[in-house]
Order: sequence, then structure tokens, then C-alpha cells
Amino acid sequence: MKTPLVFSIGPKGDRIARHIAQLLGSPVHLCGTGRDDAAPLVKKAYAERAPIVGVCAAGILIRLLGTDLGDKVSEPPVLAVSADGKIAVPLLGSHRGANALARWVAEGFRGTAAVTSFSDTLYDFSLDDPPPGYAVGNPEAVRPLMAALLKGEKLNVEGPSGWLSLAGYPVDPEGSLLLRVTERAAAGPGLLVHPKTLVVGLGCTSRAESAEVIELIEQVLGSEGLSPHALAAFATIESHGDAEALRAAALHFDVPLRVFTKREIGREKARLHSPSDAVEEAIGVPGVCEAVALKAGALLVPKRKSEHVTCAVGRADMPVDPRQFGKGV
Repeated sequence: MKTPLVFSIGPKGDRIARHIAQLLGSPVHLCGTGRDDAAPLVKKAYAERAPIVGVCAAGILIRLLGTDLGDKVSEPPVLAVSADGKIAVPLLGSHRGANALARWVAEGFRGTAAVTSFSDTLYDFSLDDPPPGYAVGNPEAVRPLMAALLKGEKLNVEGPSGWLSLAGYPVDPEGSLLLRVTERAAAGPGLLVHPKTLVVGLGCTSRAESAEVIELIEQVLGSEGLSPHALAAFATIESHGDAEALRAAALHFDVPLRVFTKREIGREKARLHSPSDAVEEAIGVPGVCEAVALKAGALLVPKRKSEHVTCAVGRADMPVDPRQFGKGV
């Protein structure tokens, strides 16, 4: 996500703006002279599609945007917050993060998120802004499906559907609206939602380059028909956590790189599909990529290798929370 613009237009809102900016890890802009100082900041952030949080009246923020409003599909989250932090109003980009951001701000200040989008008043989330652990594979299919739901149609779900039922969605095996929950990248009818249940286990030598890592992962995903949107994390042994090639590959796929200790990896020895005596002699465990992939649950794709990189894919039964998977680097 691009760095959010957080600003206030008067001293009464400065404290709240500072607090929001600190929590978001963003700079804060205190526009003490009012709208004249804020206008160029807001227009620049909107043009760059960066989230905008203004501690000001909703009407002021609307006027600051003026005629710059663009396509709904590409607009950034735009949020107006009252000077005491008690009211957070998502103005634009409701399902591109504004509703979630409003709820987050409201929770932090024990206030209210003034969410008005129709789908969010009926369900816990809209399908174009699914909860953490899920990603939409074909966003263009969301709007017609949501429109049909609001007219009384029901979802026919292929795959795990409990998370949808808990959110209030009408799930029925005889429903007319197809929704597929799968790690596969297969084309076809209906809305495609990818659960982030896949972990790519990686091993490498000191001669590995990021391009080689990325190419091997893409080959593995492509040959198995797996979607990159279903990736929850990359994983490796702790001693490889600072390998620039792995870090760059994780950044390329926009997933975190997590690490496990040699002892944790050794516990998977009996479950390895392709153990290596040479690897065990070199580093003390018979394999890295399969072992860390197995930490997800089951081994979906056994070890594949290129000249300097090894890769395997593990699959969990439920979406993986990377924060609870291994350790960060």
C-alpha cells in the first residue's frame, strides 16, 4: 500500500491526526492555515492513488477533492475523521480499504465508523474487500454478483463456505450465483476467491540470484495451476533469512519471508518426500524447502530445483496468518 496522507486543517484535530499517522507509520501534515495548505496535498495523493485520511469535516474533504474524482474501480480510500476521533466517515474507496480503515480508526478512539455502503450494512464484508486470508482472482465479477445478491439471489459455493455464512451471506447448494474458493488459477464462470493457504518453502546457495528464485517459483505455480494470490508466505531456514535473493523474491510476490530454526526443520525429517544426504552432511538437516513447506500442513508440491535454488509448496487447511508462522526477518 502507498504511504497514506494524514492531515488536519486546524489545531483541534492535530492530536488525532498525529496519533493516526503514528499508527499508520506515515508522516503527518498539520495544515494550520486551513484548506489552502491541504488542497495540493490532497490532490497529489489522490492522483497517486494513495489513501487519504483527513481530520476535518466530510464536506471540506469533498471540496478539497473537487472535480478530481475518477473511476470508482481505481479510486483510493478517502476517509474524514472528526476532530475528536469519534466519527470516521469513508467517503471514497469503501471496498478498497476505506470501510476497514474507518472501523480501525473508530475502534482505536472508541468511536463510530459511519459505513453507509449497502453491502456492508447487510454483510460483515463486501466480496470485493474480503477478510484477511482471502483474495479475489477476478475482481470484475464482484459487482454483478453483489448486485444479484441484493436482489435476493443466493450463493452456490464450491469449496469452504463457512466463512461466508458467518458473514451473513446466503449460501445454498441450489443457489444461482457461483463462487469458487480454490487455490487454483483455473478460468471459468463465477467469482473466484483464493484462500491464502499456500506456503512456498525455499532453499538456496550463496550464488542464488533473485531472478532465478522468481523464475523457479513461477514455473512451479504455473505447472501446478496454482494462483500467486493464494500465497500466504515464503519460508526458509533461519540461516538463509538474510539472503537477498529470497528477500527480493518475497517482495516481488508481495508476501512475507518467514524463517524456522534448524531444530524446527529437523522435526519434519520423517515426512520429507526428497531427503538429501548431501544437504544433511552440509547443514545438519536432510532438506530445507520441503521441511518448511510442511510447516503449513501438507506437502502439495515436492521439491523442485534449479541450479542454485530449491522450492516446494505446502498447503494448510485454513488461511495462514503469516504473523503466527515461523519468525520474521
